[in-house]
Amino acid sequence: MEHQIYAKKGLSKPSFIQKMMGFKIKDNALIEVNNLLAEKELRKISVEEIHQIADKYSVNFATDYELGTVDFYKSYLLVCLEDKFLSDDELADLKHLKFILELNDKKVNEIHQELAGQVYKNEVEKLIEDGELDEGERVFMEKLQNDLKLPQEFANRIYQQSGQELIQNLMNKAIEDAKLNPQEEKELYAIAQNLNAELKFDDATRSDLEKYKLYWQVENDELPELIVDLNVPRNEKCYFMAQNVTWYERNTMEEQKTFTNSTLRLKIAKGLYWRNHLEEDQYLDPQKWQVVDRGILYLTNKRVFFRGDKSDKILLLNRVLDFSVFSNGIEVEKDRDKNPFFSFEGSTDIFAMLLGKAISQLKS
Repeated sequence: MEHQIYAKKGLSKPSFIQKMMGFKIKDNALIEVNNLLAEKELRKISVEEIHQIADKYSVNFATDYELGTVDFYKSYLLVCLEDKFLSDDELADLKHLKFILELNDKKVNEIHQELAGQVYKNEVEKLIEDGELDEGERVFMEKLQNDLKLPQEFANRIYQQSGQELIQNLMNKAIEDAKLNPQEEKELYAIAQNLNAELKFDDATRSDLEKYKLYWQVENDELPELIVDLNVPRNEKCYFMAQNVTWYERNTMEEQKTFTNSTLRLKIAKGLYWRNHLEEDQYLDPQKWQVVDRGILYLTNKRVFFRGDKSDKILLLNRVLDFSVFSNGIEVEKDRDKNPFFSFEGSTDIFAMLLGKAISQLKS
């Protein structure tokens, strides 16, 4: 192969005392191998010449300088991969280099998959960056895989990973405004189908996507209606339900606050609703509160309905002046009487957002 890969280097010189004592700098062993590779045609270098260098410096390349011999192989392979094709001559050169450097099959396969895999990944990413992959591009990818001598299973993993990364980036861009509209969602699934790439999201990501879809729906007056076991008038719709909710009230009216130190203060007005952009949620400690009841919480377009173990309670939305959002619940400021704190785990931001929008619509 007509490549100038290795450049000759000067040997490190021992100090006067080291020279007097016949001390040899072992690192020079790698330099001598490098110079041998730089000066001589690769396939004419014998394993005996490598052994002579090892014996001269009393080193074992496999144990003492494995990283160095691996670098020699990587440097050669990188140049071979510049044209994204491994010829028979290049493969023969690499096979001989592996032999004289005494690299095992496992290590060589790891090197090949790392370097050739990166070349394949770069080309795959260019092909799929528009979210489409036509038949001609699929044929090109198959040829590239064969040219780079990559196993089918390994190439498939690279393709799936690249597709997943593309979809993740597109999704991040779609939800950078903390909303996901139906068209954006449709396009994401269409791209995944076209690329034959799996949509793999963890539970937290799926939860965020559902939340961002809801954000868009709320902004566009498309509040989702729930079908629940609740006897309500025909013009009343249920937007939210939470189980295992505890209704608290402060022990005395004097302890009641106006929320200036809470997570959020919201003056309900037309077109306004709550959305949490805070990095950290605050937790409300209900130690100075008393438990009124436990049960199921419903939010409709008219009221908050609480189906408790002891009794049912209703809070009309037109009586709500403000509310505060915490990681463990919602505190509601009413026009009179004690303010309730609805404590439950998860979805407090969703409840607050829907509550704000419902109040806004009621006042419009």
